[in-house]
Amino acid sequence: MSTAQTILIVYGTLSLAFGFALGVPLSSARMKAPEAPRHLTVAHLSAIIQGGVHLALSVAFGFAAMTAWLATLSAALLVIGSALFVAGATANWRQKVGDHFAERSLGWKLLAASGPVHLAGIAIITVGVLSAV
Repeated sequence: MSTAQTILIVYGTLSLAFGFALGVPLSSARMKAPEAPRHLTVAHLSAIIQGGVHLALSVAFGFAAMTAWLATLSAALLVIGSALFVAGATANWRQKVGDHFAERSLGWKLLAASGPVHLAGIAIITVGVLSAV
């Protein structure tokens, strides 16, 4: 198994665990009200979805035609982007942020930073996989 695959598998598993753990306060909020906080829901779902995506991408990295350092860079960028995204949603929930676009909250800044990092990481692996076909 490559370093890139290890990075994705470890982060994917941790992301799933964090997403599942967020299910506890989410369920608690739903027991008290008809709706849960929006940012808590986003953090919960994004951590679970991204966990599964990272685990699946670990397979794609096995097919990619690229150098080990480039694969590791791509995996690191993807993990950093996902961690920023989940941290942003979690920060918005914990700080009870309403409209993070209007408030320009810490969570908004983390979410905004995640986009370019994610795009760079996915661009590298996409080229690597397509090169192998």
